[in-house]
Amino acid sequence: MKGPKNKIKIEPPKEDEPTLDVTGKGAAPDSSVKPIQIKVPVSKHKEMKAYAAEQGISMTDMLLAGYDMYRNKMK
Repeated sequence: MKGPKNKIKIEPPKEDEPTLDVTGKGAAPDSSVKPIQIKVPVSKHKEMKAYAAEQGISMTDMLLAGYDMYRNKMK
């Protein structure tokens, strides 16, 4: 069976809009953290890790700052 011809695009939920909890464990407070995993080449990981260390920040802080910069740029 083929999928739809046009991809359906939806907007992410608004900041104050609750999201659907499919885990069955209840909603997590905003202060909790959730790990994510991305795959990058080993050489790029070393480069990113070294740059974060040079700046005195964690890779998490660096990636979150990069995400915020990207979101602001795309507005």
